[in-house]
Amino acid sequence: MRFFKVAAVAVLFLSGVKLATSGDVKEPETLPTPVMRNVNPEAVKAGETATVSGEYLDKSRVADLFLTTGQTDIKLVILEQSATEIKFKVPEKAAAGRYSLMVMLVGAQPKLIEEPVRLTVE
Repeated sequence: MRFFKVAAVAVLFLSGVKLATSGDVKEPETLPTPVMRNVNPEAVKAGETATVSGEYLDKSRVADLFLTTGQTDIKLVILEQSATEIKFKVPEKAAAGRYSLMVMLVGAQPKLIEEPVRLTVE
């Protein structure tokens, strides 16, 4: 009799574990990483506009765009944005120099990614 009680408890426990782990567990969706290929023009004056082209640059992936030297970051004003292009304005306060473009990804934990594209501010 005791054997049957232990067996029944074990069956109930294993059934509960099976039900608890069989629920719909959704993996977080992995979105593609934005990639910038080139910027046109490659040199601008402060206050002017430029366009960077690449892939996965739409609002569902890119929240913000920056110029960076690695020590100084300057937030850019995004004028137009699509999956393949971002048109932006360089702020008047931007000092002359050579900068990399950097994106801030959309998400619960936003990440900054420095892109392999360079822009010269004259």
